Amino acid sequence: MEDQVPKPTSKRRDSSEATDPPNKRRRIALACSACRTRKSRCDGARPRCTLCTDLGFECVYVQSASSANVIVGKEYLSQLEDRVQSIEETLNVFREHITTLSQTARVVEIIPRSESDGTIVENAQLQEVTNEQDAVDGMGAAVFANEEESGFFGPSSNIAFLRRISRAVAHTVNSDQPWTPLTGPDSAHFDGGFMSVSRPSSPSRQSKPEEQINIYALPPESQTLSIIKRYFSDTGFLYPFLHEESFVQTYMQMRRKHPSGVRKSWLGLLNIVLALTTSTTVDDGLKSETRITESNIFYQRAMGLCFNQIMRGTSLEIVQYLLVMGLFLQGTQKSIQAWTAHGLAVKAAFQLGLHSKEASRSFPPLERELRKRAWYGCIILDRTLSMTFGRPATIPESYVKLELPEPFENPSSSPAEYSHKQDSVGFFSATIKLYKVMWSIIDSLYGQNISCDQSSRVEDTIPRLFNIERELSDWERALPQNLRLQSSQDVLVNTTGTAANGNIRCESRLVTILTLRYLNVRLLLHRPILIKFLDTSGKTDEDSHELTMLQQIGSNSIQISMQSAIDIIGIVHAAVHAAGRKGGLLGAWWFSLYYTFNAALVLFGCLLVCRTANKTALTTLPTKDSAKMSLEKAVEALEILDHGNRMVKLRNRRKGLCNKLGQAIQAPIAGPRLPAPVCSNHL
Repeated sequence: MEDQVPKPTSKRRDSSEATDPPNKRRRIALACSACRTRKSRCDGARPRCTLCTDLGFECVYVQSASSANVIVGKEYLSQLEDRVQSIEETLNVFREHITTLSQTARVVEIIPRSESDGTIVENAQLQEVTNEQDAVDGMGAAVFANEEESGFFGPSSNIAFLRRISRAVAHTVNSDQPWTPLTGPDSAHFDGGFMSVSRPSSPSRQSKPEEQINIYALPPESQTLSIIKRYFSDTGFLYPFLHEESFVQTYMQMRRKHPSGVRKSWLGLLNIVLALTTSTTVDDGLKSETRITESNIFYQRAMGLCFNQIMRGTSLEIVQYLLVMGLFLQGTQKSIQAWTAHGLAVKAAFQLGLHSKEASRSFPPLERELRKRAWYGCIILDRTLSMTFGRPATIPESYVKLELPEPFENPSSSPAEYSHKQDSVGFFSATIKLYKVMWSIIDSLYGQNISCDQSSRVEDTIPRLFNIERELSDWERALPQNLRLQSSQDVLVNTTGTAANGNIRCESRLVTILTLRYLNVRLLLHRPILIKFLDTSGKTDEDSHELTMLQQIGSNSIQISMQSAIDIIGIVHAAVHAAGRKGGLLGAWWFSLYYTFNAALVLFGCLLVCRTANKTALTTLPTKDSAKMSLEKAVEALEILDHGNRMVKLRNRRKGLCNKLGQAIQAPIAGPRLPAPVCSNHL
């Protein structure tokens, strides 16, 4: 009986064995810090364990340094891989940057010119930029070549003026054709706008070995010091925004010590000074082609040294470098680069606060004065390029708030040296004031070189012209005694008997250059009236209201224009013919070239107006014979201004064409017809 009755306990054991056995507790390799501190059971879940998630604690797993069985999660490894990849990418960037620097930051070599010209570096891309020539030179004149390119040249440019003359010549040649009013889109085209001009073919990207140069080479010490001295007695005297003593001292320190310790920006400034001085020197016995080649080598070295720095523009040295470069590029076939260099200089000046008196207050007196002069250098270059290219000025006159420059304080300087510096600063200040009048002219009479689609009426133009003429008269009366303007006869007198007296020669040179600048500004002032005569001289009596106004009040402007043009040509002619002093009374040859060419264009336009004098009743004008003689003098002067210079040859050929056309214009109306119309690109 007992064997047949099952025990309850056996029944419970059988049911328990029929179910799954309970799971054993999983042993984790590492508990989080929070669970270990609380001595709680951690389930090891990543990135946060369940307990920390429920309680809102920060869950951090810290591996013991002595642990032998380390278990690392995949997510943690992925994070490490991402970090390593990021570090490798950063190192690759630095490695490429260091490689680039190692190719350029080589030890400066001080070697003679004969050796430096043949030194080879990897600089082909830089040469392609610096050697490139534009279809328009740095003074705003178009040349012929193959490719087409467009550029904006507004009302004050010679290109816009040439369009007006070309149209008047075309009407004179085809006098039987009806006069077409200059309105609508055509008016904008002739007043200024985009002009397609020819452009030289692009240079080959494969630079020849003999064209490569060492951007770190310099001429011998004696030659370099001679060029530096010439700069500060010439361009640096006319534009005194560099300090001569500091500049020479830095150069001598570079020679005594290792040159690699000199700032690249200063070394670039030195090279652009050498380039400008070499280009402006026409009486050193070098041929024009040789001189231009050598100056271009210095220019390429300067670009190679400062190409990256000029994009940052974070020092006064860079602004000075860009200003000297802007002056240099005006004498080259690099108009685009001249405009770009000026824009960079102005932006850097604003960035450094050169326009602000408060921003310069904390600097020492010398640097404060240099900052001021650099700012006014930007203003002068801005007005010059605005006039020549016919483009809006970058610096409005309302931004000019600083006092005028003053001589540098130097207790050790002698009275003669201080007087010499006073002359330089006085000339610089007089130019600043004169170019303030130029700003008013472009602003009032040329629509700021923006409103090319609108032409003001005579009754609106004349009052503005008279007001600015009064400003010019006030400027002339305020000139100090040693800067009084002179005539071409005065230039002839000053070319004799002054060679032995350096001070008299220096003063004569300042007066000559200032007179040319004044006369050129006066031509710019009265040119709008000449343009109106050219535009209305072919109209019939039925539409003669504008012509009547010109007859009453405009003939005086034609007279002033002709006389100013004759004076400019006479001064340049007398200066370049001075015995043993070729160009000694003039500034850079390209400015003399611009003034002479512009004056010849105005004379040509006046002769074209005089051809119809029986219709316009122009009287009391200089004789046509004197105008013709001036055109001949212009051609003669430019023949010796700079022998072999390509820019001079091009404009002299065009001026010779003006001379021939001027002779034809003097013929009676019923006489022989003029030559074919002259397009702006040919002039």
